[in-house]
Amino acid sequence: MAPEAPRVVRLGGPFGPALTVDIEEWYHTCLVPDYVRPESRPRLPEELDWLLPELLDRLAETGRTATFFVLGEVAKRLPARIREIAAAGHEVASHGYLHLRACERPLAAFRDDVERSKELLEDLIGEAVLGFRAPEWSLRSLGSSRLPIIAELGFVYDSSLSPCPVGGRWKNPRFASRLCWPDLPSEADLLELPPLTFGGPFRLMAGSWTGRLVSPQRLVRAADGHAKEGGMAVAVVHPWELSGRPTPGQLSGLAKFIHETGRLGFAPRFRELLRAIPWTSIRAAARLDAAIPMRALASRRAG
Repeated sequence: MAPEAPRVVRLGGPFGPALTVDIEEWYHTCLVPDYVRPESRPRLPEELDWLLPELLDRLAETGRTATFFVLGEVAKRLPARIREIAAAGHEVASHGYLHLRACERPLAAFRDDVERSKELLEDLIGEAVLGFRAPEWSLRSLGSSRLPIIAELGFVYDSSLSPCPVGGRWKNPRFASRLCWPDLPSEADLLELPPLTFGGPFRLMAGSWTGRLVSPQRLVRAADGHAKEGGMAVAVVHPWELSGRPTPGQLSGLAKFIHETGRLGFAPRFRELLRAIPWTSIRAAARLDAAIPMRALASRRAG
């Protein structure tokens, strides 16, 4: 039986604008199952070892910070790069261990995957990991049986529920909210921090290929408008979107469309977007340092 959907309580602002980066390789697309499962993945070229230093330099040049949702298998392969992210003043959060859709995994496998990632990241950076984002927004809806697991594992916030019709649901919150389950204690409440959208009722993602196709000015207006409504603008980007180089491997069909559409020339547009808005991490934008729930600290101590 699916769990009862949580009560959604919209949070009051003001909030800062938050920049988030999903740390995954170009081949981490669930549209190509053989690429995301390590046991079936062919030998593929990898870029993150040099893309991450480039991105950190770009953020440092503009004085911006971000939340990096790190895939566990990437952290296992590149631990020094993840430590560099934290040392540069950015927030490290979890993107799970493997880039598999949460909604397609058994509950026990999902829990093990997320717990494994959280423990690995906390061991690497030496502090509690507060946030989680599922690969490809794959918690999907408020009624997901996997959503309470995020709270049970000690996370303070989730950023997995897209309010867009593709990949998410119209009923998902568009504004920063607190999720409260009627059968769970208040300590298990979870903050939900959804991604920014634009296009009014069309709710287009201000990230991925839709965000890459529009001008930085259009996204700035969307972020400003969301803030004026009391929301927290959460932008989303991937390192491979910013490489300025051809994709080093083969993609086809829908995977190629999503990966390549709008990518040519996106790097300079992203630099313009960086300069236009004083981006910070989710942790800073939501002022989570002022009152980190005890379950996050207890989770870190238990690890």
